[in-house]
Amino acid sequence: MPKASSSATRASGEQPFQAAHVLRRNQACHQCRRRKLKCDAKRPCSTCVRSHSYAVAHAPPGAELPPNPHCTFDEVSEDDEAPEIVDNPKARFERLENRINELESLLREKDKGPTPQSSTASHRTNGATHAIDGLVPGTQPNNTTHLPRGYGSESYNSAQMVAIDPALSLPEFQSGSPLDNLAGVASLMGAPGPSRITNGSPTTEPSTTTQVDSPDHDLDIMYSSWPRDLPNPNFLRHLVDAFFSYHPDATRMFHQPTFLSTLLLHPTHPRFPFIGLLHAICAVGSMYTAAVPSPAIPSGPEFSPYDVFSDRWRVRNGIIDSFPEVQAKFSKAAIDASMQDGGKLFQTVQAVILLAWWYWANAKWSDAYLLTSHALRYAVPCGLNVCPPFHTIAEPVRPPSLLPPASTVVEDEMRRNTFWIGYAIERCHGTANGWAMTLDDQDVSQLLPLRRDQFEQGILVLPQERQWSHDKDMLIKHPEDQVDGFILFVKATMILSRVKNFNMRFRSKHHSGDPSAQVINNLFPPPHACKYSDSDGEPMDPRQTAAFLELDQLVTAFRSSFPVHLRNPAKEQVDAHLFSAITAAHLADILLHESHAVIGRKNCVSSCRILNAARAMLDLLYQVNSTSYDLTFLSVFPVMCWFMAGRVFVRFLLAAINQNSEEQCLTIWAEVDYIRTAMFRVGAHVPLAHRYGSMLHDLLVQSCGDRYAGPAPMMTQSIPDVDIVASQNNVYGASLQAIPTPPS
Repeated sequence: MPKASSSATRASGEQPFQAAHVLRRNQACHQCRRRKLKCDAKRPCSTCVRSHSYAVAHAPPGAELPPNPHCTFDEVSEDDEAPEIVDNPKARFERLENRINELESLLREKDKGPTPQSSTASHRTNGATHAIDGLVPGTQPNNTTHLPRGYGSESYNSAQMVAIDPALSLPEFQSGSPLDNLAGVASLMGAPGPSRITNGSPTTEPSTTTQVDSPDHDLDIMYSSWPRDLPNPNFLRHLVDAFFSYHPDATRMFHQPTFLSTLLLHPTHPRFPFIGLLHAICAVGSMYTAAVPSPAIPSGPEFSPYDVFSDRWRVRNGIIDSFPEVQAKFSKAAIDASMQDGGKLFQTVQAVILLAWWYWANAKWSDAYLLTSHALRYAVPCGLNVCPPFHTIAEPVRPPSLLPPASTVVEDEMRRNTFWIGYAIERCHGTANGWAMTLDDQDVSQLLPLRRDQFEQGILVLPQERQWSHDKDMLIKHPEDQVDGFILFVKATMILSRVKNFNMRFRSKHHSGDPSAQVINNLFPPPHACKYSDSDGEPMDPRQTAAFLELDQLVTAFRSSFPVHLRNPAKEQVDAHLFSAITAAHLADILLHESHAVIGRKNCVSSCRILNAARAMLDLLYQVNSTSYDLTFLSVFPVMCWFMAGRVFVRFLLAAINQNSEEQCLTIWAEVDYIRTAMFRVGAHVPLAHRYGSMLHDLLVQSCGDRYAGPAPMMTQSIPDVDIVASQNNVYGASLQAIPTPPS
């Protein structure tokens, strides 16, 4: 028999939700709160009455019990005694929608207000300065310094965030009904979340903007817990956007949607990014935005471009640290602290790699060498250099990896990509010096990276369908579904590693009698042309050893093995990784043959090889310069390759001068001057390029004379002047002004 409905229920049958009697906070009795039972706030409450009745009925003989239930309450005022009536949920959401519409109208009214005319700057080097004061929470700007309006609500409104951020992919919005999701969105209005980063500005100009007061003071709460040394959320987001938009390794080292979603969390949330990593991103991102002034260019007779410890020049001249330099120091301090307590180890490794890249780009060679070494040493205990089943066969005390197993395919591939980027940076940076490398190639047993689209989509590719770093023909075989510019770049760095290991270890191997380092024939060159000798003083040519011949064939085979669709880095749009991969293949030729080349001697194979390699690099530079692509976005490795090519041209120019061949002099002069001009152009934003440009200029003048200090009278191809505004929408890329300078 069905239960009869109460009159109250029938009376409210026309409404889906009935107002309920809900107690306010601390309105229940002490006993029910302690026992976590339901209370109706009667004096005494029904729960305490039932408990007392049960105790009396079941009390043992002789037990003394109070005659009345023990039920006590907090002292509250008469106004608080009235029960709170919960509104119909439909009415609540209608009020929320009305409130949202009201806030949107206030923002539109604010946008219609008078704003100062934005100054138009054609480039970052125009001399316009942008104040950094006030960008870091806790710093007090003076009366004449304000936060640029470009970092306020105008730059990052909610519509923009929907287009670029996976904010609604957070776990809070993955389940439940649409009303539950709307309630989740409404809850963010009272807590630090996406709107705190996109729609708030901690410092505004009272004369030009309309202040929108927040009744809950959420922004103050956000800043009270915001890390003291980080820029404010708006400027941090600006730098993060610049980093992901223009740094070639950003979308490989990080899964962009995942990282941006964690950036929207409260700073105290355990998934909020590691502070040292954010500082490193700020330092790197500063190189791609006009909001931060370009670094100071070292000059003066006391400065040497060859100085490994370049900060001595800064100390002598009393130059204060710039914004990115301050962020780099904060990052290094946070990294050191993290290595002490072991917190967020993987993100610490990522921070070390980014910081090493920044040191290298800013020509801080001593710091770069140490940090690139640290990056790989930190990666080893994290197990990033190996992949199961290629662990040790011994039974060590420590586990193979200090990191817990990856929980998703994206996380697993992100760890692998991070290792390969650290490996590539250390190998590329190491080709410019004669110092030993940190990690031996034989200690690397890792899968090669996935294609970018597979990584971004989280596609699982089984190890049987992929290539390992120790596969026999891995360097010259490229499966069609497992190759792109980044994978070829990783392989190219392996080629550079083998070339450097050969050059560094040849003497010791030859002395120890290693068969691969013994001369197998002495047919050429003549003994008097050999530049090396063995321990007995006999002329020796390393090119006649099995190790050299095998490596030379490998370099040639690798260069010719590139798939047809991956031989032109500027075919549709410039691929920075593919450009570096092709350039690295030619650099391997120069590193292998340059020390054996005798310029001016007929039939010198090494001379022909290095000249062809240098001109192949120059052709790649011509291709990219024929577009509107900004060379700054090619990363810093190509700059070093251009210097090596320029050094080869200087040797041939000197030979042409000695032979009194004016035609050859003009041709080679134009080639080396083109490279020198390109490096100085990039050097306006990347200190490493300016340093290498100065080194090439000094080498040219010292070797060939003051005549060649100026521009060449005949240029084989001129460097075009890039239209900064037009290049923003060009398919080949954008200039440094693609992230516009916010009006001050």
